[in-house]
Amino acid sequence: MTTKYILAVGCSFTIGHDAPSTDTIFGVGGREEAHNWPHHLGKLTNRKVVNEGKNGVGSFYMINKVYELVDRYKDKDCVVMVMWSGLHRYDMIWNDQWIHSGMSETGREGFRLNHQRYMYDDQNAYYHTILNMLNVQNFLKQKNIKYLFLTHKDILSEFYGKYKKINYLEKCIDWDNFYFHDGFKGCSEWCIESGLELDDTNHPYPEGYKKYAEHLYDKFKTKLF
Repeated sequence: MTTKYILAVGCSFTIGHDAPSTDTIFGVGGREEAHNWPHHLGKLTNRKVVNEGKNGVGSFYMINKVYELVDRYKDKDCVVMVMWSGLHRYDMIWNDQWIHSGMSETGREGFRLNHQRYMYDDQNAYYHTILNMLNVQNFLKQKNIKYLFLTHKDILSEFYGKYKKINYLEKCIDWDNFYFHDGFKGCSEWCIESGLELDDTNHPYPEGYKKYAEHLYDKFKTKLF
């Protein structure tokens, strides 16, 4: 039987807090227990899950991980799933290593502070997020790869339609390949409104991730998997 895959990319909401590292195989044929939604979705869909989630990362890191995974698993039966993170998280390559403004320890003195002081701007953050979404959307469509975009929480409603210079990019996004819960709400809001509490770091408990995966499976089992 041909092995089928879910290639998952995101932040801490995607990797889960108990995972030893990124690039971890979950689901069928992989690690038996993990508290994240891709793992549970892999079990439900009989797919192996390659999880490239990482704490504190932003959209630029995510799209590059999508490109890497698609190249690594080319010619495989894959579904790509990206759970977009905070708009203001800034990623960059430095000495061949990724550093992230969303992490307390970046490995480069002053990086996080200078980002917050000089580059923290709503319009710029929103522009780059929409552009990164559009770039990876077009890449996946060109490769004829099925995909689904999610968000860890509502990161868009405050800014959607607000900036004239970004309106044309918003119209280029295929919003039908996003899944939102009621407007632009994401995983966090779905858990709360489903009676599933968040922990003291505002992440779902293990049961929340499991129920969210079951919800996604019910929504997309025929269309996506």
